[in-house]
Amino acid sequence: MSIIYNPKPASRANDFQVEYMVNAVGDRWFIPYNDTDTKANQVARCNVMVGNTTDGSACGSAVVPS
Repeated sequence: MSIIYNPKPASRANDFQVEYMVNAVGDRWFIPYNDTDTKANQVARCNVMVGNTTDGSACGSAVVPS
């Protein structure tokens, strides 16, 4: 059975990492987003949705492809 949404994002394994490709530094990682809010707040919500591992490190990061 697949999980679409993990209600406990802090319970991911410590080696779990996802890189999100973005167009520029500081861009939001994915939608949905509130396009009337600041981009910094949108990115902060992306980080909350991705969550942390059990040791507290971030699971996701934004990468600008070269």
